[in-house]
Amino acid sequence: FLKIAEIFRGRIVDSGASTFTVEITGDEKKITAFIEMIKPFGIKEFVRTGTVAIAREGIKKTK
Repeated sequence: FLKIAEIFRGRIVDSGASTFTVEITGDEKKITAFIEMIKPFGIKEFVRTGTVAIAREGIKKTK
């Protein structure tokens, strides 16, 4: 997984016991290719555009 992120010039912004949060920037084709490559690892959540806030692993969401 980390090699794939590196190939796409991704940046690991957080990691947990069983998760990684990766920042990838680029055109639609590049992002789609990255998503297809990492699908076998299981994707919990992804956001494709704009400013984003994603909860870290182990932090409970509140309403």
